[in-house]
Amino acid sequence: MNPSVLPLHVFPSVSWFQEFVEQDSVLLEVHENWVKQSFRSRYEIAGPNGRQSLSIPTLKKSRTTLKDVQISYSEDWVTNHLRSIKTAYNRSPFYEFYAHGFENILQQKPKFLIDLNIKSIEFGVQYLQLDKEITCSDAYRGLDELERDNKPQVITYHQVFEEKYGFVANLSFLDLLFNCGPSSGSYYS
Repeated sequence: MNPSVLPLHVFPSVSWFQEFVEQDSVLLEVHENWVKQSFRSRYEIAGPNGRQSLSIPTLKKSRTTLKDVQISYSEDWVTNHLRSIKTAYNRSPFYEFYAHGFENILQQKPKFLIDLNIKSIEFGVQYLQLDKEITCSDAYRGLDELERDNKPQVITYHQVFEEKYGFVANLSFLDLLFNCGPSSGSYYS
């Protein structure tokens, strides 16, 4: 059986991990053409003002593959992301347990976006306690349009700002992790 091919996201959404877990075998596509302003370089959290998008700035190159995209550090976006995450989640039950690991990933300042994406997925696999191997494509495979009989069920859990905005679906898995801690992986069972 051929593996399902999924896009490589940075701090992927809860539903991305749902798709990841439901497949027997997964291959992450790293040779696709670079698509700006996509979830390859952006993730979403629930902050005090609602849904918030955090973007990783990249060096501008025309017509390149994802594996060759470099991260720009000309602005101090790392500090801004760390501050945004702290503001959004420092009141969550498990922020103090996982914040250090998240901070370490960003403070390593990888040169290539692919390295940041893979580290963020490895972080998710580890702390969501998912028994799944991460494998990257060795050549362009294309992305699968995975067919389903039913739409994936929206995973719901308590969020810090839920009383203010209601439940905000399909955020980065960081939202699930900071709010649910060690039981986060059970949402994928």
